[in-house]
Amino acid sequence: MKYIEPRIDHNAALRTFERRRLANLWGLLGRHYSTRSNAGSRDRRLPFAELAWLPYYIIPIKVSSSRGESQITVSVEAYSGAFAIFQMHADIVDGEVDGETFPPRLTEEEAGRIGQKELLATIMRQRSRGQKPVPGAVISVDVLHYPFWVYYYERRLGFLDIKVLDAATGSKPGGKTRVALIEAFSAASRGT
Repeated sequence: MKYIEPRIDHNAALRTFERRRLANLWGLLGRHYSTRSNAGSRDRRLPFAELAWLPYYIIPIKVSSSRGESQITVSVEAYSGAFAIFQMHADIVDGEVDGETFPPRLTEEEAGRIGQKELLATIMRQRSRGQKPVPGAVISVDVLHYPFWVYYYERRLGFLDIKVLDAATGSKPGGKTRVALIEAFSAASRGT
């Protein structure tokens, strides 16, 4: 199994999640939860954080331009279809991951089509005086598992919510990633 190794550990993720923000008045007035007492416990009480691995398709695509042929590698998240130019080749590791993984929902063919379409859209949005490269065929499609810290907490009495942190870069991912994780958790609980 190919995956990206997390660089953000559990304690650093908790510090990020539990950091109070001045711009959030309700956060300052609300209760502050600590997860340190039950980290790693099987009897989990809210709030707590765990590592989850979301599947991505890594897709090298041929591109041709006036300079000749080359390739651009893109990633397509396997639940929402979120697209990005992939530049983390040196961070890919082979082995088993520690935590929950999910099977891809999109097929390889769907991911390839999304990758080609979004790469073309990205190229067309770039300003250029010369000839723009033209995407061609998909070279291959591989599955890669990407780590996210998921922080479960009670927003209000009886209402569960999550916060998500990219475990490789430490950045806050977009809304599509959060929705994809919720969909992956839902599919896993239904057994589909």
